[in-house]
Amino acid sequence: MSAMLAPVAPVKQSRHITMVEPIPGFPGLRDFDLTAIDDEGVLFSLRSADDPALRFILTPAGTFFPDYRPELPSSLETQVGETVDLLLVLTVERGLADATANLRAPVVLGSGTDRAVQLVLDDDALPMRQPLLTR
Repeated sequence: MSAMLAPVAPVKQSRHITMVEPIPGFPGLRDFDLTAIDDEGVLFSLRSADDPALRFILTPAGTFFPDYRPELPSSLETQVGETVDLLLVLTVERGLADATANLRAPVVLGSGTDRAVQLVLDDDALPMRQPLLTR
């Protein structure tokens, strides 16, 4: 059974997130705060509670990639919950005009559990630096 996808509700205040597995490259860091950067819920900050200098910028997958529907393992249901939200990690150098999204490794957030995992998908067709905006 694949996990169900649900849209991310706009986060008006900080929401504490526990990573069930550390984000690759950041061992030992499991506690994060997810905070909306804008009122529309387009951009979110995921900041480490243990190392506040570590921050990722995320966007709900459907915001820029409405057809993004990767196959998710059924094991996610026991890790993060039955219904999940997909968030993409962005690389932003100057602004959204040059930003890219990592489609290969979404953050899968349990909608009602506040548990998450960054899932590295085994699909070479999914780029790690997909431009958000077409020129």
